[in-house]
This record gives sequence, C-alpha cells and structure tokens, in this order.
Amino acid sequence: MAWVYDAPAGVYKNHALSSNIRRQAVAETTFMRFLKQEPGFGKGKGESLTITRYDALPLATRISETDPLPAGRPPASTKTVTVSQWGYRIPVTEFEKDLTFYDIMNPLQSALKDQIKLTMDKMAADAFKLTPIKYVPMIAGANIDTDGSATGVSDKNFDVDDLRAIHDYLHGDLKCPPFANGKYVGILTTKAARGIMSDPEYKDWLAPTTSEPLLSGRLKDIEGFSLFTTNNFDSLDNTAGTSVVTGEAIFFGSDSVGILEIRSPELRMGLKTRLGTEQDVGWVGTIESFLVWEKAAQARVVHGTSL
Repeated sequence: MAWVYDAPAGVYKNHALSSNIRRQAVAETTFMRFLKQEPGFGKGKGESLTITRYDALPLATRISETDPLPAGRPPASTKTVTVSQWGYRIPVTEFEKDLTFYDIMNPLQSALKDQIKLTMDKMAADAFKLTPIKYVPMIAGANIDTDGSATGVSDKNFDVDDLRAIHDYLHGDLKCPPFANGKYVGILTTKAARGIMSDPEYKDWLAPTTSEPLLSGRLKDIEGFSLFTTNNFDSLDNTAGTSVVTGEAIFFGSDSVGILEIRSPELRMGLKTRLGTEQDVGWVGTIESFLVWEKAAQARVVHGTSL
C-alpha cells in the first residue's frame, strides 16, 4: 500500500508577527543638562548673537588723602555665535502603512526621538572639547597643553591624582568658579571612569562613610568634583590612549558652554505628496552650543584626552 500526504507539498508555516516591536539600545545622554540657554535670544532676533565678556580689574592700592582715585576699565571682548538648523526625515509610503501589521509610525517616531537626544548630546560635547586646555594623563606626569592640541600619548588611565591635578588647575591657575554647590563637574567615558573607581585610594576615601558606590558601580563625588559617566562614544571617545585605554573626559566649572535656541528640536509630519501616497516623518530644530571662553588664560573647561 502506498502512503500519500493529505497536504500540498512543502512545509506549513506560521507567519504571525509579534506586536512587540524591539528597538536597538542607544547610548545615554549627559551633556545637555549642563547647558543654560542664552537669555534674550529667540525668534525674530536674527541668526547670530554677540556675547560680551569682561576681564577682571587689577587690584587697587592705597592712596593718599589728596591723591586722585586711580581710574580704569576692565578689558572687554566679544564673540559672535551663529545658530544652525538641524534635522532628519524618513520617507513613508501609504502602501507600506496599509500593508504593515503594526502602526509603523510609532517605532519610527521613537527612533527619531533617540536620534535627537544623541545628536544634541554630541553637539554639546563638541563645544566643550573646543577648550584650549588639554590634559593628557601619563605615568611620568600629565601633559597640560594650552594651545588646543594635546601632546603625548596617554599610557595610563585616570586616577584620583589626576582629579587632584585638574581640580587645582581649574581652581588655582584658571580661577574658574565651581559649577554648583562648590563643586566642578566631570564627565568621563566608561573606561576613563573605571580607572578612578579601580583606584585603591578612591575605595579608601569612601570606606569610612559608605560602600554603596562600590556596589552600584556609580561614581561618588570626590576631590571637589561631581562625577558622571557616559557611554555615548560619539560624544566622547572611549578608546583614547595606548593599550592601557584612557578614554576621554571633560571637566568644567560655571558659565563654560552656552546654548542658543530659536526652535527646540521637534517631531513633525510632512505634507502628503503624490496624491497622498507619500509622507515624511522627521524632526527639525534651530539651535547651537558654543564655548564661552576660548582663551587659555580664561578657560573654564579641561579636556582629558590623548593623541
């Protein structure tokens, strides 16, 4: 007797599609929270803003009763900042919207929101990295360059001694005011922060008070810094240095980087075209970040980096 199949040739398949749409993980964003919008600038104010900066006056001296008071003015300088337009769009057809099982607009808009956050984070970080002060951690002693270009290749990771050196440079040499609550801010990549967390002195510093940062893996405020980590390696390079990977870091005080904003980045739906069969979804914004003090003697940002 010959056996035959009741089904047509081939394999039965279940083509059901999951309604749970997954999206690729994106990096954390850190820099934008430390930027303050420049007051008095917005719509109808043109494409650029001129900021005015005054240097400190020299110290006064004793004068005799009949002598005239010495007079003078603090040196002033200006800087012009121009806003930029940013944006991105995704073309969507009516055909794919009609045939797709799930609402295709939801994951596309979520992806655009992630793109906005990452793009703005890099925009802000790039402004911080324009500082002329470059700090290269090295075993033989750090190189501190003031011309905007780092010299030397880092051969060690950041540690507590580096934090001390950067703090003293900000506070002593640059006279930089703290960002808030008497502390400067440090933002480090994952590997740059790991060097500090692995420093035995960092552990000893915390041991008398708490072990919580060592258990959670986050950074505790130390040596006059509020410390943060970032895994957005488009903003800061996580592979700066030699085989002992250093990673980039930014350390700063108050009024270091500003932001001009005419239109905050916002999601938009484009007009339908081709008889309503095509439509764009995307975002646009008119915004720009800028370094406030670009002269080395007045700088308020230290960029930890390496060749």
